[in-house]
Amino acid sequence: PQQSHGLQVRQRYGTSGAREQAQQGFPAVIRHGLPQLQRSRAAGASEPHARLDALLAIMAVLSDTCVLWRSGPAGLAAVQQGALAVLGAGGSATLAGRRQLRELDQQLLHLNASPGGAADLLAACLFLDKAGSL
Repeated sequence: PQQSHGLQVRQRYGTSGAREQAQQGFPAVIRHGLPQLQRSRAAGASEPHARLDALLAIMAVLSDTCVLWRSGPAGLAAVQQGALAVLGAGGSATLAGRRQLRELDQQLLHLNASPGGAADLLAACLFLDKAGSL
């Protein structure tokens, strides 16, 4: 059987992937995504901005195997630093944050990097957020 990209990246770079996130109770979601979602909402960000900030918080800490597959460790470092820069500038709801976000978007395009793992975890984050409010 053919190995998945995630498994190949895990073997090549010795990083964890989706399986480890699940086994550890989704720490990127629990420790980073959900708290950022709540902080952004509390700061008055619109729901789309709060969700984008949650994605960025996950991107900033996740060893995203999708990014690693497409752009290697240097690409992953650039993605993580770019996500931190947006949040450090005040998040996606601020003018400075949007400027940083545009720079991150250009970097992602240049690197051909897609933070698909972080996007998957954002879905889990939103599910847990909704389940907690029921």
